[in-house]
Amino acid sequence: MNQYQKWMAVAVLLSLSMSHVHAADAIVPVSPLRDRIGGGNLVTHMTGAPSVQLYTALHGVGAKMGRMDSYGWRHLDRKPIPKNFDAAMLEAHRNGIMPIILLEYEGSYQTLQPPQPTGSYDDWFAAGQAFARRFRPNGEWGVENGIKNWGVEIYTAINEPDVQATIPRDVYRDAMAGLADGVHSIDAKLRVVPGGFATCNSHHDATLRGYGPAIAGLLQDGRLDGIDLHTYYHAQWYPLTRGREFSAQTCFERIKTTMGLTRDINFYSTEFNITRDGAWFDPHLAAKLFLTALWDNAGVVRADGKTSATVLAFPWNLADTGRIEGPAYAMAASETPWTPDPRAKVLRMVLELAGDMTFTALDRQSGKYTLEGAAGQLQVWQDVKGWTETWGPVWEVQLPPWATTAELWAWDGKRRDLAVSNGRVVLTGLPADETYMLYLPRLRK
Repeated sequence: MNQYQKWMAVAVLLSLSMSHVHAADAIVPVSPLRDRIGGGNLVTHMTGAPSVQLYTALHGVGAKMGRMDSYGWRHLDRKPIPKNFDAAMLEAHRNGIMPIILLEYEGSYQTLQPPQPTGSYDDWFAAGQAFARRFRPNGEWGVENGIKNWGVEIYTAINEPDVQATIPRDVYRDAMAGLADGVHSIDAKLRVVPGGFATCNSHHDATLRGYGPAIAGLLQDGRLDGIDLHTYYHAQWYPLTRGREFSAQTCFERIKTTMGLTRDINFYSTEFNITRDGAWFDPHLAAKLFLTALWDNAGVVRADGKTSATVLAFPWNLADTGRIEGPAYAMAASETPWTPDPRAKVLRMVLELAGDMTFTALDRQSGKYTLEGAAGQLQVWQDVKGWTETWGPVWEVQLPPWATTAELWAWDGKRRDLAVSNGRVVLTGLPADETYMLYLPRLRK
């Protein structure tokens, strides 16, 4: 089948499933918070003992997802070898972690000897088709291993192409189109997302060095489900303490505007963190700021300003003690056994409080979110200057009729128990520039 025939086959497939493509605007992430949180990388060449640290970290914070990547997913002739993921997939299943797949490719590969070109539309179509056929729920791998209704539903490729920026934009666009069409030729319900982008964060570049506009058409027509943004907040380069201008939400909006999108796409983040560096080197300050960063990524909204857009939010790097990349992103205090640093403790605390809850209200302007579940309700307020219209030391909260007790939580745990009076609580004297959470337990009879 030549490229023209593949394009025609995909066109027929998309026309038959057009209700799915157009319905993507209305598909809202409604999964519990825990099912949107994870980490990486579950690399395919490090199954067994080398991966224990990361699985222990994911279990330690209560996360359910992981980014699984490979640099050895195809031969030098660009023929895909999906079975290289088999052992890692089995390990993820045994650990109760749902992977997303990242097919990695760096622009520097073009200069290797022998060179490894990015590949054509046909190459990436074949890869998408092969990986989706094997690893989708009830795909070849599941059948071979007797595993039903479990498999990869999100496929990504080429992490941070805008950093080296060596891949020609039209080649990159064809690669993403081929991957998406190949995956969707197997199952139109599977999601395809470009690997994470870094330069809106690092260089305030909403064009992502030209890679954003290159794939705008694929986002507009629904072949790509959304965009993955890597946000590393930094005291000097991306200071969230200076307001919402330095947020994942702002980058998401600027990029969509730059692309000219009218379709409401989804938001992904496979890497974010507070950078422990310079003025933010103190681990407790980093933990305080991390709570704001976590809700920024988890609480990204769509164009209406109130509907959840976040499919996943993965902090980087849950497993590292600083031995690999230094202390800036390391979220482990020790290895064997893994113990959390203060930022990881914040993540664990949030998932203990609200991991099984879903968003029921989000308001970007006020910086307030509400999540609910069987155990109760959590109300969140980003009481940081520039993140809310009502910044200050007072928080007055109207409570649901069933609430009889309330607890105020912040980055360092529970601050106080609160008296409920006439269906509301009024908090005063709140320290400036913190994110607060009001937990309302649903008492059992």
